[in-house]
Amino acid sequence: MNKYIGPLSLLTIGILFGLSGVIAKYLSSWLNPYQVIALRFAGAFIMAYSVVLFTGQKIKFKKLNKQTLLLFAVSFPISVIFFTLSVFYTKVSLAVFSFYIANLVSSFICGSVFFKETIERKKQITLLCIMAALICFTNPFQGFTLNIGFIFGLISGVLQTIASIFQKILGESTDRLGLVMIQTLAGCVMAVIVLIFTHTLTIPWMPLTAWGVIALFGAMFLAISYLFLIGFQKTNLNVGSILVSSELLFGPLFALLLLNEMPSGLELLGGIFTIVAVVIANI
Repeated sequence: MNKYIGPLSLLTIGILFGLSGVIAKYLSSWLNPYQVIALRFAGAFIMAYSVVLFTGQKIKFKKLNKQTLLLFAVSFPISVIFFTLSVFYTKVSLAVFSFYIANLVSSFICGSVFFKETIERKKQITLLCIMAALICFTNPFQGFTLNIGFIFGLISGVLQTIASIFQKILGESTDRLGLVMIQTLAGCVMAVIVLIFTHTLTIPWMPLTAWGVIALFGAMFLAISYLFLIGFQKTNLNVGSILVSSELLFGPLFALLLLNEMPSGLELLGGIFTIVAVVIANI
């Protein structure tokens, strides 16, 4: 069974990621995007801190670059903010697809600019698939439709690439639980600042089920962080990346089953091109 632990952990991450957009959309009935983000990060931080207190675990900081830590603490929550905004302003499926498109393209660009990686044939085919997906999503031959939610998803994907670079650097000097506490606290602070600025700090009345969903939302954040640690320790990086990207399937599926969100024919075709691009990029 040990050989299945890694792949199952990463597949579970894809499922949890797929649920995240649906949960954010569900909570939009009572909360604005920044309230959702603040409560999610606050719940995750409290749970992570409780784990530290209960287990007596010490957060390890070795040689830490404060500038890198600050950039990570800012870029990751902003990425989450834009993805949540994307879910609020468009279909969950389009938010997920746009996120992965931007994440792939920006990772190629960062690899080429900062690490001098070449755009070999595999990446060229991936980019062609992405171009085909963008044509499907924007439909330039019949009026060119591009809603603000899709743009927010693209911005989120770019910021996630940047945050991942900083996380990789910090991962060599800080344990994962420490990074979780940093990113959740920073995200909570940033969301609260926006809520104060927009005069929406007061949390409206919500049914008990909604509070339960918020608690689940925070717990999912911790579970994803833990499963990442377990999954990639026991799984090939490329295979693991494909398994995590199963969010591309689970996100639209959960949105259809739980929110009755049905993608159009062109959106489905664009989603297929996006999935093919992700798989080819990680072969």
